[in-house]
Amino acid sequence: MTSQDGDPLRPQDVPPPDLILEDEWTEEDERRYQERRALERRAARRRRRQAASFALVVLVVLGVGVGAFGVYRGWWTGPLGSNEGSATAAAKPCPTPTVTSAPVGDVTVRVLNATDRRGLAGAVARELRKRGFDVSDVGNDARGAKVPETAQVRHGPEGLLAARTVAAQIPGAKLVDDGREGFIVDLSLGSAYKTMTPAKEAAKLTAPAPAPSPSGCVPVTPSATSSATPSPSKTG
Repeated sequence: MTSQDGDPLRPQDVPPPDLILEDEWTEEDERRYQERRALERRAARRRRRQAASFALVVLVVLGVGVGAFGVYRGWWTGPLGSNEGSATAAAKPCPTPTVTSAPVGDVTVRVLNATDRRGLAGAVARELRKRGFDVSDVGNDARGAKVPETAQVRHGPEGLLAARTVAAQIPGAKLVDDGREGFIVDLSLGSAYKTMTPAKEAAKLTAPAPAPSPSGCVPVTPSATSSATPSPSKTG
């Protein structure tokens, strides 16, 4: 079908069948009319999809804006920030308590008697074993040296923490760094020795010093082996 000018008619140029007389409506007109209706339906669906996509984008932008404003005002914790740094603090471990001595069960000690009091080393060794120490040897001080203090705890650089634990068991005991290798320490009982420190009191003396912990931090179990060993100093 063509127009009066001889050009082909477009679907929108074809009037609906109710405006055309029945004897003027042809199969070609019906086909063009159906094509126009199909184009209109596709255009309507496309407009609906575009409207839905636009509405979704608006909702997402609005949600992000409200969330960012809430984080800024401190209403809740956001993924990139927190109110007064609480999220950052919660992700960090609590400060580890300062470890200044070794656990009793990790200490190997030789008990020596530097006095003329018979059975002194054996009695102290029995009590140390009750407290959980590993007593590897009991006897007289082979050095033959006099120990005027209550006791001397001899150790090397590696045994400093163990020596501190042993020294806490004897009031007035002194640490002596003799430069030996390894973790085994010697407890040499001296002429001023009278009695041992009560077990509960000694445990308090060797307990790790508490460290201030920020709110929300993750607790960490202290370990003597994981702590840095302080530089040993020779005393006594």
